Amino acid sequence: MNRYRIRPVTLSRVLAEKGIMTFLSYYGEKIWRPYIFWIIEGASKNILVDTAIHAEDYKCYHSGFRNLPIEHLLSFEEGLSKASLKPDDIDLVIQTHLHFDHCYNTAKCKKAKVLVQEEELRFAKKPHPVFSTMYSKSLLHGLKFETIRGRKKILPGIEVIPVPGHTPGCQAVAIETKAGRAIITGFCCIKENFDPPEDIKERVSPIAGYPLIIPGIHFDAYMAYESLRKIKRLADILLPVHEPELMNIEIIPDDDSR
Repeated sequence: MNRYRIRPVTLSRVLAEKGIMTFLSYYGEKIWRPYIFWIIEGASKNILVDTAIHAEDYKCYHSGFRNLPIEHLLSFEEGLSKASLKPDDIDLVIQTHLHFDHCYNTAKCKKAKVLVQEEELRFAKKPHPVFSTMYSKSLLHGLKFETIRGRKKILPGIEVIPVPGHTPGCQAVAIETKAGRAIITGFCCIKENFDPPEDIKERVSPIAGYPLIIPGIHFDAYMAYESLRKIKRLADILLPVHEPELMNIEIIPDDDSR
């Protein structure tokens, strides 16, 4: 089986409430939340998972975002250059979901197919009013979508796994590496969603989740919990898509991994 490497690339980061990621817990505590896209290295095609967003694009997306403490780190093109790639080199973008901050740069990959769950694309085109701001029809215009239903192998050692809850058609991406199966969660979370401290109900909040905390943003709490359970069970390496520690990691697994 193929063994791949994964390069997380952070374009921007915002100093924000930790509780946005962790339902009913950690409100008032600030963390850096990164906006990451992922380059899969070692495949026969040039594959990205999501395309992230620049700081200025985030601020301009909605008037309420103008004064957010969000920092620019890299342009999309600079991020791709870390793997000696350009936007036109990309063959496939796997969209975990279609919230604006995960697909903002996808249209720059003009030659790429865009793989998304059918249910996610359907919902993105006509979202519920609660989530209408999270989706932008203009960002979807002209994209070469390839829709799928359910779990599917994309290439040997690369598989998408439905993880509904955060959005109706959210999908995780499982990638075989020399250190085991790495899973990009797809749903917006941090490491505490999977491993909260045992005393969280006493120390943080009596209604905080344990042994898992569902994402702070979700359309279905029960689905979100089951998706967390599924991914924690399947993954050797968990890659929560907004985990601050990922900003300091160049490649997964690193050269010292066995």
